[in-house]
Amino acid sequence: MKRALILSGGGSRGSFQVGVWKYLQEKNWYPDLICGTSIGAINAVAIGSGLTVQEIANIWRTSGSNRDKIYKLKIFDFLANALFNRRLVPLMDTTPLKKMIQAAIDFNSLKQSKIEIVISAVNLNTALPEFFNQHEITVDHIMASSAMPIIFSPQKIGQVSYWDGGIMANTPILPALVYGADEIIVVLLSPVGQKTGLPEPKKLMEAAEHLMEQSLASSYQTTIMAQCFKIYSCKTPKIITIAPSKMLGIPSLLNFTQKQANLLMADGYKNACKELKNRL
Repeated sequence: MKRALILSGGGSRGSFQVGVWKYLQEKNWYPDLICGTSIGAINAVAIGSGLTVQEIANIWRTSGSNRDKIYKLKIFDFLANALFNRRLVPLMDTTPLKKMIQAAIDFNSLKQSKIEIVISAVNLNTALPEFFNQHEITVDHIMASSAMPIIFSPQKIGQVSYWDGGIMANTPILPALVYGADEIIVVLLSPVGQKTGLPEPKKLMEAAEHLMEQSLASSYQTTIMAQCFKIYSCKTPKIITIAPSKMLGIPSLLNFTQKQANLLMADGYKNACKELKNRL
């Protein structure tokens, strides 16, 4: 049986995926393929490089103790250039994140991973998603997959600029379908797409939150609907979806605090247990 694990994008909500991975390891469920986008790409590469679940969890817990380890705000430059219609200056400098990834990931071990690792980024020239596997992934590919438009700078790979893979394929399930996976576990970072009966938004911020959540889940929903019509493959794989228990709010996307990391890791573990207890 071919197994695949799909890790969606969703900023600092990515700690939820660590809780899911912890549960999967306890159940001795190991994928042949891991596909990740944005923060999901970072977690996928961390797993592929050989980091233990405890090591990954510790990185999540300690990085939030000092925001400057991840990004530096450039509010004045951002606003000044935006107001006077000058060149685009991103809201945040992610040089600290790049240094942290370089320090944490053993790229030689990644290339030798027995699990195939695939991450995505959007080519700014073609406006199409592109996929990269562990044999070619560098820190630049990871930064490209995580380069949220306007908030972060585009990332060059060679001479080509890329943006966050989540723009076009926030839940990169397509490679798993093409791969011919028989069993696919999808880890969303939004309750939209997994939960039903969400309340209708009554206020502006509630509407904005719903819009953002729906955009995070849109590629997943589109691919699942296409799969129902046998567009991608002739066989129907077993697909299990795990998602957060509740709406998390827009600020949760950039909240790298230890408190949120611990809460989401616990929620990921709990929801994995709930969804997978009698299905693996």
